[in-house]
Amino acid sequence: MKSFGDYVHSLKNNRLATIRSVKKLDSNLYLLDYRSDYHLPELLGKGVSSLGELLAFAADALTFGLRVFKPGTDEGAGCTTFEAFTPEGEHLLARNFDFRIAPCFVVWTHPENAYASVSVVDNNFMAYGTSLRLHRFNAYRVLLAPYCCVDGMNEKGLAIAVLQLRAKATHQTAPGKKDITTTAMIRAVLDTCATVDEAVALIEKYNMHDSLWTNYHYQIVDASGRSVVVEYIDSVLHVYERGSAACPVAGSVYEDDGMQQQYAANFSLTKDIGAYQIDQQGADRIDAVKSVLQAKDGILTEREAMDLLSYVKLDYKHAKYPWSIIALWSAVYNTGAGTMKIAANTNYKSIYTFNISEPCKVIARESIEQSAYPPKKWAH
Repeated sequence: MKSFGDYVHSLKNNRLATIRSVKKLDSNLYLLDYRSDYHLPELLGKGVSSLGELLAFAADALTFGLRVFKPGTDEGAGCTTFEAFTPEGEHLLARNFDFRIAPCFVVWTHPENAYASVSVVDNNFMAYGTSLRLHRFNAYRVLLAPYCCVDGMNEKGLAIAVLQLRAKATHQTAPGKKDITTTAMIRAVLDTCATVDEAVALIEKYNMHDSLWTNYHYQIVDASGRSVVVEYIDSVLHVYERGSAACPVAGSVYEDDGMQQQYAANFSLTKDIGAYQIDQQGADRIDAVKSVLQAKDGILTEREAMDLLSYVKLDYKHAKYPWSIIALWSAVYNTGAGTMKIAANTNYKSIYTFNISEPCKVIARESIEQSAYPPKKWAH
């Protein structure tokens, strides 16, 4: 029987092995095979109502008490998501994560008695990959990766992506419910949900507390071909699925488009928002996505989906801060094949394909030398 000292020694070695598994693929992209226990059941049982509480839990549970994380800003964020089907009938979730330039992490997790997944983390959140990356405080930041992901897919083909709504953050207070934050909820969905229905049921169990002082909504798809968009308007949860009575179509900002595919940007699907204020953004991007999906009857190859993401990417200088906003990554998740394609920092000449079941292994590398679409600047 192992002593407590042996347990602590083993735990430390597992975490150090996770840290040492980091692989720098290129200047834009890091890979991480996360084999440590990140204690999700304990977090969900306790509940977290703020980013500060999440970081305190992570410090105590993961980084030996070290406070190694400093939250950034939401200023300038933007995103686009859409679903499509391949010619072979596999369901795709495509997403642009538009934010301040930084490297990004592709992270594989293997939780005990839960689903393995691959997800993506913005290094603006972890501050890893800078000139200080060899400092022990900086290196330990990789242990926070499971709780920093903003999109991903699990082994059952359930994929999720979060998008910003520029509005007051959600803070629900229903009695009898545990609290949860944005990225902790994404982690819980990836680890425990195999279908859209399971994901919605899980989300409904918790009081949402948005991270980084802003609001969000989420597109969730599964391998069966279903898609929902979940959003919080003035702290009220809304769930939209194409063909539903509440929202027969999930289209551009204020129109019914008759589409069979769902898509989202930085505007609400909820039409009646009362006095709640949202800076609605992204209608022009979504109208461009819609026109392509309509022309192709919702059928795109993974490469065509990536090229469409390259078309609707954001690329501009921030008006307030000294940085640029770009598509920090474009990802296409194939829920049937268990694969993802990713292009980091708008480098569409280096598109990598990965598989959930083969951590840190590049399955294929390809390039889009000439886009099918002309360059365009989008509103922001």
